[in-house]
Amino acid sequence: MMKKLLSILLAVGLVLGLAAPALADGDTVTDAYAYTTGEEYGGEYHIPQINLDGPGAAATNAAIWADLYEGYMYDVQYAAESGEASYIMGIDYSWAIRGDVLSLLAAVRYEANDLCDYYVYNVSLTDGERLSDREFFAAMGLDRTGFNDRLRTAVSAQYDAFAGFTDDDFIDLQRASSLADETIARARPYLDVDGALCAAALFYPIAGPERCWQLFPLAEQ
Repeated sequence: MMKKLLSILLAVGLVLGLAAPALADGDTVTDAYAYTTGEEYGGEYHIPQINLDGPGAAATNAAIWADLYEGYMYDVQYAAESGEASYIMGIDYSWAIRGDVLSLLAAVRYEANDLCDYYVYNVSLTDGERLSDREFFAAMGLDRTGFNDRLRTAVSAQYDAFAGFTDDDFIDLQRASSLADETIARARPYLDVDGALCAAALFYPIAGPERCWQLFPLAEQ
């Protein structure tokens, strides 16, 4: 009887072990592709992949590949092979897990003015499906209005720090552009490496390009 009970417990343990996530956190996101130019101009390029099962994760990985590899690496590789300098200086990424949400941020870095393109991929760990902003907000316990309010506070604080550096009227003009409804609507929510709520948002600086993408940590209540 005792042997039979032990056999049942071992079988249950095996089933539970198979049902549990097979990957440690450190293995959940890894390089799908890495490239180093080895030249004076250029850098390192890392294309991530999400190591989850299911068609949802496969679709997200296909989107990542299309965005980052097909979108940028052909130009990088052509420049390296032809001995030219690439204007794309590197691609890197960071990610975090909070509850059932895996949030991945990829950054494409340019030579000029420290400009970056940012790509955000928020997915469910349960099924690997990519989350809409509404689903992401719900998992974070807020809605779009709350997110927008926090983003506007963070953006305004950035302009407050510019006081005295240039004409106040110009600062107010740039602030209004960054806080416009159509600008805020394009912001992309994500989690930083510590799992804190952040946003990649369009920003109108007081110097340099007309506008650029910038990262903003958002105060949580």
